[in-house]
Amino acid sequence: MSLDEELRERAARLTVAFDGEAWILGRPELGIFVAVPEPGAVFVTTLQETGSLDEAAARAGEVAGEQVDGPDFVDGLTAAGLLDPPAEAGGARGQIKWIEGVSPRSAARLFGPAAWTFYAAAVIFAVSLFLIRPDLRPSWDDAWWLPSPGLSALSWLLFGIAFGAVHEAWHWLAGRALGVPAVFRVSYRGIYIVFETDLTQIVTVPRHRRHGVYLAGMAIDTVVLAVTLGLRLLDPPGVLDDLLAVVALSQTFGIIWQWAALPLRSDSYALLANALRCHNLYRTTWLTAKAKLFRLTEDETNELSGMSARDLQVARWFVVPYIAGIAGMVWILFTGVLPLVVSLGSWGLAQLAGGPIGSSGFWEALAVAVYIAVQVGLPPLLALRERRLRRAGGLL
Repeated sequence: MSLDEELRERAARLTVAFDGEAWILGRPELGIFVAVPEPGAVFVTTLQETGSLDEAAARAGEVAGEQVDGPDFVDGLTAAGLLDPPAEAGGARGQIKWIEGVSPRSAARLFGPAAWTFYAAAVIFAVSLFLIRPDLRPSWDDAWWLPSPGLSALSWLLFGIAFGAVHEAWHWLAGRALGVPAVFRVSYRGIYIVFETDLTQIVTVPRHRRHGVYLAGMAIDTVVLAVTLGLRLLDPPGVLDDLLAVVALSQTFGIIWQWAALPLRSDSYALLANALRCHNLYRTTWLTAKAKLFRLTEDETNELSGMSARDLQVARWFVVPYIAGIAGMVWILFTGVLPLVVSLGSWGLAQLAGGPIGSSGFWEALAVAVYIAVQVGLPPLLALRERRLRRAGGLL
């Protein structure tokens, strides 16, 4: 096999998509995507068409207005992993049978004009009720809806799992509607445990079609909230009304968190980064903030200088809400999370000390222990796991 034939075969594995400002070269099955200027896209498409390195360099040079070093560009593609061998069978990123079982046509019915009209109506309905019925507005008092703090705390964990899964499922379905595979996993945002839908391949979709994917989770959250409030209008019996109240609190907090947690890569961050035509705003902002507050390593300095001009421009002002968000997260940790953990922990110890093994107090204390262990212990463990996976190339 000649060099040109080998290059053509390797280049054929790449996808090339226009992103409004730059061109995206990708290897979807490996989860690798790189933004390049137009000459880079021309270089790759020419390799795919002709397999000629000289022809690819010549055409790219015509677009760039200057000579292009073909071998050097190929070395760059190789270093980025874009010319790596195909993934092993069954190991392709995002290929999960139960995800692939939902057809894009079926998923698209949940995100057409009629569906978005329904989601908008749910928003209007929920906001209207909050304005005209103050008694339906969520309160932190609603969180203690069961006879004991332990059972209430356990219910929060269960609600978080259930509604978090529904939220991410809607992101997943929105991606599926566009034909974009997804990876579903448990992750973290700062001190919070979250479900996460990795839709990395959405970069191959035009930006204006991505907005619905980023809004999908909040859309279904709003529907759940509207239904919950509607049921409360029917004056259900006490325990059921208390249950609906805590669900409304959970959903309202979740929606507000998505808009307030911009620096924690929330849905609103993804929406904003997409609208601002950024490629890696989170990483660029982190390096910009670190450069202002501390010192960058040599590798980080080189990485920051290699970021796109658009990301660097936006990061200059986005660093303000980013740092404010981190400060807010620390404030919540010391004024909300830790006092709650200490309070629940003290209550649990009292229950364990005062009740026999197997009693209701014993099991409630165990529920508190599970809640505290999950809320406090899991985020750092997930952080270590994701760091290890990134170093091994198994996670972006």
